[in-house]
Amino acid sequence: MMLRIILLACLVCAAQAAAGPNQDWPGTKPIRFEAGSAAGGIIDFVPRVLSNYLSASIGVPVVVEDRPGAGGNIAAGVVAKAEPDGHTLLVTGSNQAVNPTLLPNPGFDYERNLVPVSMVLSAKMLLVASPAFPAKSITEVIEIAKQKPRSVSIAISVIGSPNHLAAEMLAQFGDIDLTIVPYDGIAQAIPDLIANRVDLMVGGMLTLLPQVRSGALKALAVTSSQRSPIAPEIPTSVEAGLPQMQLEGWICVMATGGTPAPIVARLDEEIAKALALPEVRDAFAKQGIEIFHLNPDELGQFLRSEAARFSSLLKHSQVKGEAQ
Repeated sequence: MMLRIILLACLVCAAQAAAGPNQDWPGTKPIRFEAGSAAGGIIDFVPRVLSNYLSASIGVPVVVEDRPGAGGNIAAGVVAKAEPDGHTLLVTGSNQAVNPTLLPNPGFDYERNLVPVSMVLSAKMLLVASPAFPAKSITEVIEIAKQKPRSVSIAISVIGSPNHLAAEMLAQFGDIDLTIVPYDGIAQAIPDLIANRVDLMVGGMLTLLPQVRSGALKALAVTSSQRSPIAPEIPTSVEAGLPQMQLEGWICVMATGGTPAPIVARLDEEIAKALALPEVRDAFAKQGIEIFHLNPDELGQFLRSEAARFSSLLKHSQVKGEAQ
């Protein structure tokens, strides 16, 4: 992963070098991306790619700081309390839509103290089963779970994460009672799934598809309305029997509340230009990631819609607790 980041960084910088930096950016201090996850993950990967483009096009240094913990709330808090000058940006995912429900007192106001800049990408997710689990579709999972409530187990990681939300969708929309098994991370759950100690899990395509290809796990569905181009043989959740189970991972960029609109617009413009570069698109496509750009207004509408959807889901959650 790190080698791919370095090679892509070189390509992006070379593509921008001829044009030279723009001189109309307000200030010379570095732009900081605050990533709400540990190093090495997709939330860390994306800003490192964007940082090289932005540094070359805007003309100031751009750095990435990883601040994992509290379901992304630590990184969000840093940005929420920063100077509203466009130099401190948050890179986040579904936490932006679920934390206002999970964390009623986060120390700041998610809607007032953070403003949308750009939606960057989306990534399809995969529902998989252990090799011994008899179901071959979501319909069969529901049938088995209804015959004996709580007999079917599903692994989750952080409460409020996409895999937890997907588990809740399966339980609530399928009207079944599942046994939720929490792990520190999805990677920690995979060995137990392969060993048939837990039955089901939802995770990113990149993480789970190699296990499916090797025969260690069974793919039941992609949790979206369209099949994945990197695994077109796997049915969608609609085709597998639960059309309400619609969930994809996504990553967006936020700025500090009160950041002037022209600065937000400029940041979105530069991010959109980076996403249009063939080398950036190709690198993301190889990882099963789809470019999904939204401007600030569109992202704001999207976040409000997702927050409403997830709030209803979490209010009926089988799992009670706080983001970790």
